Amino acid sequence: MTITQSFFATPTIEYIKKLGLDKSDSNFTILLDMFMQENLSVDIRREIVSSIGRQKDNDKIYEFLSKEAFNNHYMEVIYQMFRTCLYKAKQDVKFAILRDKMLAHYQNEVMQKMFEYYEFRQNKKQVKTRQRQILKPSLLIGDNSISLNKIQEQQIQLVFTSPPYYNARLYNDYKSYQNYLDSMNNTLKQCYRILENGRFILINVSPVITKRAGREFESIRYPIHFDFHKILCESGFYFVDEIIWIKPEYSVPNRIAGYLQTKKPLSYKPNCITESIMVYRKNSPFLLDKNIKAYDKNLKNNEEVDSTNCWYIAPKSDRNHPAVFPEELCAKVLKYYSFEGDVVCDPFAGSGTFGKVAKEMGRIPLLCEQNLEYAQKLKQRGFDEI
Repeated sequence: MTITQSFFATPTIEYIKKLGLDKSDSNFTILLDMFMQENLSVDIRREIVSSIGRQKDNDKIYEFLSKEAFNNHYMEVIYQMFRTCLYKAKQDVKFAILRDKMLAHYQNEVMQKMFEYYEFRQNKKQVKTRQRQILKPSLLIGDNSISLNKIQEQQIQLVFTSPPYYNARLYNDYKSYQNYLDSMNNTLKQCYRILENGRFILINVSPVITKRAGREFESIRYPIHFDFHKILCESGFYFVDEIIWIKPEYSVPNRIAGYLQTKKPLSYKPNCITESIMVYRKNSPFLLDKNIKAYDKNLKNNEEVDSTNCWYIAPKSDRNHPAVFPEELCAKVLKYYSFEGDVVCDPFAGSGTFGKVAKEMGRIPLLCEQNLEYAQKLKQRGFDEI
């Protein structure tokens, strides 16, 4: 049966899908003619490619793809052509060759991820259940890039931390900004290794400014959150979200005062009331659904939801530590990015607020701390050294 529609009208997606379901030479011809029409929307053209891929004549499908896959089409259309190659490659080697040719030609991250996801589904291996190494609140003392070697791979279900500010606090001192980033990169590589596949890492960062070496010298302001994106990606994570932590203006340093006195252009420096909570996922060839299905389906959050990426939380002060997490911030992160019973890690624990809240919320915290004074206090609070 041939399904017809006037070519004077723009084809509908429903009509195109019917052509794809009814596999016939005549419908194949209609689809090919339709694809060659000008001024089609990207969605329509993509659906035509999808229906062509459903036809039964693989030689004709290959002829179409090999001709059009390297023409000047929108990438959404190219992705659909590539998808057809993925699924046809199992039946016919020429589609595998075309698939690899497209990957090499476009060097496109979306296509690469499509390929990885498809290969994972086709080559499923029986995954051995990992024995849990961490069964109670625990502590690693020393440089986390070294101490975390005591932890086996994929033992952690969430990492949340606020790395030390670059030379902005008395408890850290780096020779250079690049030295600081290299050190953070070493930590992030360890976080990637110990984090379960597909799970999240959240990093709380904000720009920092160094003190001027003298009145005649300019200070340097470092966009740490931008640079962290690069080293997170290099470590094997990919970007998911940025949550903005918004503080009351009275709680932040007053940078606007100079401008208010002079009102001179170029001297404007706003009061910075935000920090970034950078949300990344460990790069894995499967959807998040796979992680969620590992839990009891009755485990849900029934509390009020934060519907935007702006969290209004007052900072917390502590006479024993110059930069501590507010408990509310820790609670939100644990609520949205972990389940009860999960092992969660803060590689720069400091005063241990995250570990305290994690215990209260039924998680098992693993803390890392290099400062011996802070580490001793954490041991006194029930964190057993590994």
